[in-house]
Amino acid sequence: MKNDDLRADRDELDYYPPPRTAGKRSGSLVLQVAAGVFLGGLALWLVQLAATALYAKLLMGTLTFGG
Repeated sequence: MKNDDLRADRDELDYYPPPRTAGKRSGSLVLQVAAGVFLGGLALWLVQLAATALYAKLLMGTLTFGG
């Protein structure tokens, strides 16, 4: 155990591809995040609107089941 060589070998740098530049991609990522936030907020607002309308119908007693 005393004479074992336990040092890790270095990785070859030529094996890995060069990193991509983030110039074009970051702009589209920003737009995707902004669109996701907007559409998510719109969907939540529509769900809240439907729930409020259903609750108002229940409170007024105008909701009928099965015609």
